[in-house]
Amino acid sequence: MKKVIVLLSLLSLFLITGCTNLNTLSIDKIIETVIKKDNKLKNVNFEGYSYYVPKGLKFLNKKEYNAYLSDFNNNHYYIYVDVVSKHSKIKHKYKVNKDAYYSKAIKNKNKFGYLEINEYKDNYFIEAMYNYMKVEAYVNKDNLNDALTNIGMMLSSVKYNNKILDTIVGENILNYKEESYSIFETKKNNGDFLDYVKEYDSEETTKDEDSIEIEEEE
Repeated sequence: MKKVIVLLSLLSLFLITGCTNLNTLSIDKIIETVIKKDNKLKNVNFEGYSYYVPKGLKFLNKKEYNAYLSDFNNNHYYIYVDVVSKHSKIKHKYKVNKDAYYSKAIKNKNKFGYLEINEYKDNYFIEAMYNYMKVEAYVNKDNLNDALTNIGMMLSSVKYNNKILDTIVGENILNYKEESYSIFETKKNNGDFLDYVKEYDSEETTKDEDSIEIEEEE
C-alpha cells in the first residue's frame, strides 16, 4: 500500500510538470507544484507531528524539534518545527527582501510562509517556512532545484496531532516561550547558518533510533 501511495504521488508530480526536468523549472513553478501541493505522504513520526523525508536524504542529528539532514550531494538541511506557534495559531506577514536572489511570501488557503534565497560565494542559502515548519539549506548552485524539491516535499507533508500538541505545549508553554529562535525571521547574514551548523555538529545530541527511522517505501 505504501508503495502504491508513493507511486501515485510521484505520478501526480510528473503529470503536473509534464516531461520537463525539475532542473529546468522556475522557482515559482516549484512553489506551486511542490510546496503548495497537498502531500499526504509521511515516513517519519515524532511526538505531535509527522512529515515525509524524500529518498536520498538521511538524518545526521535529531534533538527535540530540530533535525539535521544531508543528501547524496552532501547538501545539508536544518529543520525546525515550531509547535508553540502552531499551538498558539500565530500569524505573521513576511516582508519581501528586495536584496535577496529570490524572496516571496507563500500563501495557500489557511497555510502561510515564505521562501528566501541568498547567494553566498558559489552557493545558495535557502530559508523556507511553511505551515509552522522551517527548513534552511546551504547548497551548491547546481543543486538548487533538487534542494528546493526536497524542501518542498517536506514542508508540504508536515501534519500535526493537535490533541498531543495541546498536552505537550500546554504543560510546558512557559519553558517553550523562553526560546529565542523564530521561524518567522530570516537570517540576514548567511554566515549565521554556517556558524550554527558547526555548533550543531559539535553538540552532544541524543538519538532515538525508533523515532528517526525512515520507513521503507514499500
